[in-house]
Amino acid sequence: MGILPVINRSQVILDDDLAYRSLRIEEMVELAARTLLELGIRFRGITASDREIIIEDEEPERRGSRGPGFFICPHCGFITPYEEEYWNHLKIHYIGV
Repeated sequence: MGILPVINRSQVILDDDLAYRSLRIEEMVELAARTLLELGIRFRGITASDREIIIEDEEPERRGSRGPGFFICPHCGFITPYEEEYWNHLKIHYIGV
């Protein structure tokens, strides 16, 4: 499809610059729901406006308790659950490879 998701904390921004066409909001809602179900992620519902899709968690995160963490590059948005991979990625920005 050519759409690149960029993850920033609780937001996912879809960059469709390389897509052969832009998705309609209905297609994005369907794609999000299908992807979450395929990954086994449960949710209460999805609402959409012209520019935003909001997915309501099945079980909102409890304050003070966190699931598996992610490491997000502050320079380019690269995301990984692996700390060592994150630090190796950061070296690319500072040292260059």
